[in-house]
Amino acid sequence: MKCSRPFVVIAPTGIYALQTPTCATCNPSGITVAGKASGVAGSDLRSLRYPVSIFIDNNDTLYVVDQDNHRIVKYFVNTSTGVLVAGTGTPGSTASELSSPKDVAIDQYGAVIVADSNNYRIQSFLSGIITSGSTLPFNSLSNVLGQMRDLRINVNNEIYVTDSNQRQVTKYFPFNGI
Repeated sequence: MKCSRPFVVIAPTGIYALQTPTCATCNPSGITVAGKASGVAGSDLRSLRYPVSIFIDNNDTLYVVDQDNHRIVKYFVNTSTGVLVAGTGTPGSTASELSSPKDVAIDQYGAVIVADSNNYRIQSFLSGIITSGSTLPFNSLSNVLGQMRDLRINVNNEIYVTDSNQRQVTKYFPFNGI
C-alpha cells in the first residue's frame, strides 16, 4: 500500500537517481522516479548524471536540474523517460545552452526559469520552447550575479536568488529591473 501522494523527493549528492519515499510504514526505501534505480550515471533522457535540484509543479510534474549534463529535464507522473526543457546536454553560453545549472523554478506563465550558475545569469525558457532561452536583464555593472545556488519565485513573479560568491540573497523584479 502506498501513500496517495509523495511528500518529499531526495537528490543525494553522488547518487544519480531521485526517489520519492512512500509511507514509512509501507516502503521506507522509496521508489525511483527519475534516473536509474541502479545509480548508474548517463546522458540519455532515462538517466541523470548529477541531479542537484528539483521543482514540482501543480500537476506533480517533476523538473530536475541535471547539473553535469547541463540541462533541465521534465518528468511527467508515472513516466521514466524525461523531456528536455532547457539546455542541450553540452556546456555553453549561447541562448540555448546552460553551464552547470543549479536550480529551476516555473513562473506563473509556465516559463522555465534557470539559475545558470557558471554563466552567471538567470535564463528564461518559454513553455514548450527549448531552442532558445532569454537572459533576464539583471546583470549590470552595479549588480553582478555570482555563483547562484538557489532560486525561488513568489506569487508576484519576483525572483529570489542566493549568491554564494556575493554572500547575499537578492530579490529581482523581472519587469522593473532591480
